[in-house]
Amino acid sequence: MAKRTQARPQDGPLNMVEITVFLPVYNGAAFLDQTLASLRQQDFAGFEVLCIDDCSTDDSRAVIQRYADADDRIKYLHTGHNLGSAARAVNFAASHATGQRFVYSSQDDMFSRDWLSQLHARAVETGADAVLPDVVFYHADGTDDRRIMGYQGDRKKILSGREAFVASLDWTIPGNALWPMRLLKDTGFDDFNAFADEYTVRRFFLACDSIAFCAGVFFYRQDNATAITKGPSAARLDAADASLRLWHLICDNGFGPDVHGPFALRTLRATIRAQAMVFNAPELASETPRLTDVWLAMHRSAPFQTSLAAAGTGVFKRLAYQRAVRSHTWFVGLARLSASIARRKDR
Repeated sequence: MAKRTQARPQDGPLNMVEITVFLPVYNGAAFLDQTLASLRQQDFAGFEVLCIDDCSTDDSRAVIQRYADADDRIKYLHTGHNLGSAARAVNFAASHATGQRFVYSSQDDMFSRDWLSQLHARAVETGADAVLPDVVFYHADGTDDRRIMGYQGDRKKILSGREAFVASLDWTIPGNALWPMRLLKDTGFDDFNAFADEYTVRRFFLACDSIAFCAGVFFYRQDNATAITKGPSAARLDAADASLRLWHLICDNGFGPDVHGPFALRTLRATIRAQAMVFNAPELASETPRLTDVWLAMHRSAPFQTSLAAAGTGVFKRLAYQRAVRSHTWFVGLARLSASIARRKDR
C-alpha cells in the first residue's frame, strides 16, 4: 500500500490548510502526472489540492485517484456534467475549499519546490493581499524559457491594487497570484468565455490594497499542443470579446487615456487577429457573426473611438486603425492582411 502524506507538525497543526490549490482538469492525463508530482514535492505542507474533473474521457480520473490514495491533501471532485470551462470548474469547487488563501493552476503546469512556501511566507511577512511568484514560460526541451521576475525584475516592490492592475494589462506582471479566499467566496470567477479568467484576475487586483512578489517559481507550460491557446479554435476567438470587456472595466474604474487608449488599440487588434484566424481556418466561418458583434460594439461606441484616438502609435497606423473601427470594409481588409502575414510566417 502507498504511504499516505499528511501535514508535518512543524508547518502548523495537523491537517491545517493555509492554501487551497484549484486544479481544473479536462482530459489532462498527458501532463497531469507531472503537475501532481510537482505539488507533492512542495516543501510547504499546509495545503490542499482540489482536482476538479470536468467529465474527462481519458485517464485523468485514474491519475488523480492514484495521487489522492497516496496523499490526504489531494482531493478528487467530479462536476457531474461538463461545465465547459476552468472558471466554472473553480466556482463549482469553491464551496469545498478550506484554505485561507488560494492559487490556481492548469493541468499541465509545474512549480519549484518552494513555490507555496515562498508565496505564504511573503504574504505573512508583508501583509499583502496577494503575492506573485516568478513565472517561467516552460518548454520541456529548455528552449525559449522566458521569465517574469517580480516587478520589472524587483521582487521587493510592493504595488497597490491599481498599479498591479495596470501592470497586468500587458502582462508586465502575471496573474497567477496567491489570493485571499474572500475574493473567490465573495464574487467567484467570471465565466462568460474561455478568457474570462484573465478578466477575473484583473478584477481581483482592483479588489486588493497591496501586491507583493516572491522567489517561488511557477512553470507555465508552453509545449502542450492541446492547450486552447494553441492552434485555431472557437475558444481562441473569445479573446476579442474578453478584451472589449476589459476595456470597459478600465474605463469604469476611472483610469485615464494613458491606460484605456493603448488598451482600446489592443482590443481592436485582438479582434482583427481573431477575424484573421477565421480567414485562415474556414472551419471557423460560422463564428464570424460574434466577431462582427464585437466590431459593431466598438463601431457604435463614441467613447471607444475617442479612446482609440488617444493610443500612441504612428500616424499611418493610427489612421488605418481609426478607419477600421469606423468602416467594416477597412476592418475586413486589415484582417485579410493579418491573415496573409500569418500564413507567410507559418511557411
